[in-house]
Amino acid sequence: MKGAMSNVALLNCAAFGINAQVIVANRGRFVQTLFACYNKRMRYTLHDGAERKRSRWPILLAIPLLIGGLYLLYNTFSPSLPIISGDSQATAKKLTASTPSVSENRIYMPQINVDIPVVEINGNEAAALDKGAIHRAPGSGNPKDGGNYVIAAHRFTLGITPAQTRAKSPFYHIDQMQVGDQIYIDYSGVRYAYKIFKKETVAPTDVAIENRTTDPQLTVYSCGLSGSRDGRDVLFAKLLGTVTWENGQAKIQTTDSMY
Repeated sequence: MKGAMSNVALLNCAAFGINAQVIVANRGRFVQTLFACYNKRMRYTLHDGAERKRSRWPILLAIPLLIGGLYLLYNTFSPSLPIISGDSQATAKKLTASTPSVSENRIYMPQINVDIPVVEINGNEAAALDKGAIHRAPGSGNPKDGGNYVIAAHRFTLGITPAQTRAKSPFYHIDQMQVGDQIYIDYSGVRYAYKIFKKETVAPTDVAIENRTTDPQLTVYSCGLSGSRDGRDVLFAKLLGTVTWENGQAKIQTTDSMY
């Protein structure tokens, strides 16, 4: 090697990640080279004599996590958001345009666009709730035989998509129902009309709401949005009569002497 070689700093930024060769004989050149390396987003480490590019992995990982978090947030609150597609008056229109089916019982609350089947528990309440609303306390009554027809459904269940979350949370807006609102029930091929006369929140241990009543009654409830420990929001409705059709028009025929 020539003597002049000792005055040259051989700093090759491109080679730092592979084979760093540093001969520091000129401090000024060394500092200049470090600045050049820094400007190329390189970093010199005294520990191992190597330089590494600043990692972009944290940013690359943060982006999908952020998108996933926003999607989960939107999915969670989707039942409370306006429906972008679909008819918010679909239930009300169906009530005036179609007659009840003999093969399926259903509950309609047009004020909050609820139109779901009512199924029997048959020993598996969780599976029944996945299909819609359930008929609680069958021994307490039904629209045909009188007594207290008790119906319950999920308030909120998270699905994979916003549409699935809304479908799994049919009673999400049950608290928006008011005294005087009407609820309709299809039972054994007949459509029954009820009118809410009371609404209240009861403790989750209050089983008296499912007791049989002397007068024909409909009791509809669901747990609070915070879960079953949050209590139950309950609607109590009295029977107005059955829905009949004349000349294509639906009307309520009173059934005071039915029971």
